[in-house]
This record gives sequence, C-alpha cells and structure tokens, in this order.
Amino acid sequence: MNNPDAKRVIRLQVRLTLLAVAASVLIAGAALNVPISALMGGLCAILPALAYVHIAGAVHRVSPAELMRAHYKAEAVKFVLTLLLFGGALAFFKDLSVAGLFGGYIAATSAYWFGLLIKN
Repeated sequence: MNNPDAKRVIRLQVRLTLLAVAASVLIAGAALNVPISALMGGLCAILPALAYVHIAGAVHRVSPAELMRAHYKAEAVKFVLTLLLFGGALAFFKDLSVAGLFGGYIAATSAYWFGLLIKN
C-alpha cells in the first residue's frame, strides 16, 4: 500500500474501531459480547477496505479505461467481502450484539468522512 491517503484512512478506521470497542466496554460493562461485536463490525469495514486498496492500487500508469476497470473490480470485491463478513458474523456468532456489530461498522466507515475533513 503505497498511497499515503489510503494509509491514513485505514489507520483512522482502526483508531475509530478501537474507540468504538472502548466505548462499548464502558457501556456494556462485564458483557464481552458487545465489545467483541464492535470489533467484528470494525473488521467488516477494515478488511474490505484493505482488499480495495490492494486491488485498485495494483495498477500503475495504465489507460483510464483500465484504471476504471480496476476500481470497479476493487469495489465489487469490497462489496462482496463486506456481505460475506457480515453474513459470517451473524451466522457463526450466536451471542453477537447486533447493535455492537453495526456500531463498530459505522464507526469504521465514518473514517471516510473524517478523512475528508482531517488532512494530517
């Protein structure tokens, strides 16, 4: 991953996920399912973003059409991977907190908006 903007957004996603996990620990108390769910929700955003950066960042000095194809492919992989991660989390973790899962996901995906506002 050579793109500094992509690195910055991914780092921000990790920080916001950890913040969501810490907040869920404070809210849920001794119940560990909520912070684990928040962590899994954050990972449902971070892992597809990493896949996107890997696929879209693999093309260099190509025609605009090829560049666009790479971004479409990366977005499709990101979408399918997000669905698979959510589906897996909901199917395999019976003690999952849905609010924690989506809270972690929303916290991590908000990094795209904060990335536009924070340039450092």
